[in-house]
Amino acid sequence: MKRHVLAIGALLLLVSLAGCSSILGPGEFDEDDLVGNSTYDWNSDVNATIDIGPSNFTAVYRVENRSTFDAYEEDGLGQEHALEVSTVRFRSQDGQELTVRNDSLSVERSGGRTTITLPDNATGQLAFTAPRFGKTFTLPTFVSGSYNVTMPESARIGIPLLGQVHPGGFSTSIEPDGRMTVSWEDVDTSHFRISWYLQRDVLLFGGLFVIGIVLAIGGSIYYYRQIKQLEARRNEVGLDVELDDDDDPRDRGPPPGMR
Repeated sequence: MKRHVLAIGALLLLVSLAGCSSILGPGEFDEDDLVGNSTYDWNSDVNATIDIGPSNFTAVYRVENRSTFDAYEEDGLGQEHALEVSTVRFRSQDGQELTVRNDSLSVERSGGRTTITLPDNATGQLAFTAPRFGKTFTLPTFVSGSYNVTMPESARIGIPLLGQVHPGGFSTSIEPDGRMTVSWEDVDTSHFRISWYLQRDVLLFGGLFVIGIVLAIGGSIYYYRQIKQLEARRNEVGLDVELDDDDDPRDRGPPPGMR
């Protein structure tokens, strides 16, 4: 019995030391990933600029008099999970860019959040890259104020049943490369959410809708003809001979012998 307990304990210890899927939480960030190589829009005049790509997104936030920045996401139950950030940059007001190889910029996990330590009382722009999946993008509003969120190529939100945006009060524009940007002058909620569809989805759904209508009409005509054929056959064998009102047996008087 003791051997079984020891074996199970050893197995749990190995699992806990296995890395990102361990019961003790993920390991430290890789410095090469944190330095990385991404392109950021430092010239944007809004408080948050987010560019959603096929498998990740880049974000640039304006920060003022801050020494730390917590980056996280929330699941459907409201539980916080640390964002797997990479290519972290801080750009000061004088244009100097810092990476984690500078002593004044560091990144670590703290509970369910990723804490980015900035220079003391920093004012400037913080940028990072993080993974993302699917046709819905949700993120807490780490800073207040104006937001620009550029969606993936061919993504649209114009059809209400297929595309949704929270909060309201937004505007949209099409960039020179054909991508759509959703903008808010002032985001006053704890998070924002965008669900979109691709332009090719409209053609697909439209084609399926037309095919469905054609099949429904064709099926209705087919069953209508089948019913008419059955009625004709019943009439041929006399199963649907209808009695006139004058032929009602009750109107023929009493039976013979009782008249």
